[in-house]
Amino acid sequence: MKEEEVLNLAKKFEFNAYEAFPLKDEASGREYWRISSETESKILCYLNPSKGNHGDFIKISESLLANNVDAVKVFHHDEKMGVTIQEDLGDEDLIKIFNDDNKDSLIKKSLDLLVTIQQSNIEKISKFSIEELRNQMNLFKASFCKDFLNIDPDKSLDGLIDSVCSNIQNQSWKNCHFDFERRNLILNKHGTISVIDYQDMRIGPIGIDLSGILVDHYYPYEENNVKEYLCYYADISGTKDISYLFEALKWGCIQRNLRILGTLTDLYVSQNRKFRLKDLPLILENTIAISSDENFITDFFEEILHALKLKMSSL
Repeated sequence: MKEEEVLNLAKKFEFNAYEAFPLKDEASGREYWRISSETESKILCYLNPSKGNHGDFIKISESLLANNVDAVKVFHHDEKMGVTIQEDLGDEDLIKIFNDDNKDSLIKKSLDLLVTIQQSNIEKISKFSIEELRNQMNLFKASFCKDFLNIDPDKSLDGLIDSVCSNIQNQSWKNCHFDFERRNLILNKHGTISVIDYQDMRIGPIGIDLSGILVDHYYPYEENNVKEYLCYYADISGTKDISYLFEALKWGCIQRNLRILGTLTDLYVSQNRKFRLKDLPLILENTIAISSDENFITDFFEEILHALKLKMSSL
């Protein structure tokens, strides 16, 4: 949308904004705009009604807030127009403010928030099926390997996906944000962490959200560092078996990373959207690192990493 269109939408909700500024782009197709009046600012979110709706986001928001989770307040919603007017939580997302001095504090606050979310009573959210999680990983084979890199997937990849499905099925399943990473966490004016973009929340394996915050897409994977924070999570969650938590995180990470690599390249191939393509090499490198003890997949992963770097240099 253009700024004029956003300002006109704001007026229909009786918010007299003089300025509209575009915020982050999302794989879901949602557009976020900061709309500002003389006295306050809010966030306008637009999603083409033909591509989805805000219903799940609003219901989950209400449940999270009722469980004392720092989530987003929704002031207005028009389903036909595909618009919500939301609370403006500010610009201090954890990607922007993260540094060596505050890293430890912010990760621990994020894990505190994750445990609160996992233990919350979220009404009427469904549970992922193993078949759904498998299909998400299969997008890696179809979009990332075949369509993007023009490489036929090695049969060992099917073995890895089978192992992921087997292992995540046997770990604890709780409320799962499904994209619990620094991009979706904001340090608010109260000094606590607020969570956003949780419209895809379901009941899912705990390893997916743990890997989202501890196996960062913007930093190389460090096993010892991850295990230190798993010890903190174990204390606050009451799950004392660190080896179990690490296995849960490992398999959740592989599922998450294969899904994201497939999704981002599918957006590029099908819609020519270069959304986060620059993140692909490190995501793949971290996937290789965390799955390094699954020796049957290493050679193929190294092959596609080389092909990916050549591909990225040509874009």
